[in-house]
Amino acid sequence: MVLHEKYTGASLRNVSPAAGHRARWIGVWVLVVAWFVAQAANVGGNAVHLVLLAAIGLLVYELLAEDVPAT
Repeated sequence: MVLHEKYTGASLRNVSPAAGHRARWIGVWVLVVAWFVAQAANVGGNAVHLVLLAAIGLLVYELLAEDVPAT
């Protein structure tokens, strides 16, 4: 299953696949920490669980995304 095609436009020319991988993992950790903080502060009610759902979505994308072979 191909979730994305290799981007060849000018705006992301200098971004490596490894940088994208790191950015997704940083995003996951930020979302998980934000979820824990929101739970501890009791803010957002049940809607705060959408933050955790977004983190899970990023992890699933990371699992299913095909690695771009090194050239």
